[in-house]
Amino acid sequence: WGVDAAWRVRRMTMTSIDYDVAVERAIDVTLRRATYGFALGAASALVLFRGPRARVGALAFGVGCGCGSAYEEAQRVFADVK
Repeated sequence: WGVDAAWRVRRMTMTSIDYDVAVERAIDVTLRRATYGFALGAASALVLFRGPRARVGALAFGVGCGCGSAYEEAQRVFADVK
């Protein structure tokens, strides 16, 4: 459903985008990108760092990058909702 919703958001005209679809898209993107950021942060933390504080820092950085890119995408989607 997530891929289909993303396709609908891109293919609809800007005035016909439903607010509910935009919310679903924002939640979907946020969860997905935060998870990817967590996974990449954890992998890099295990490979590159030895101390627990450095590992937590790398993990937090990965999650922050994921959430930040999701926020940017959500702003773009909600800007098109009228």
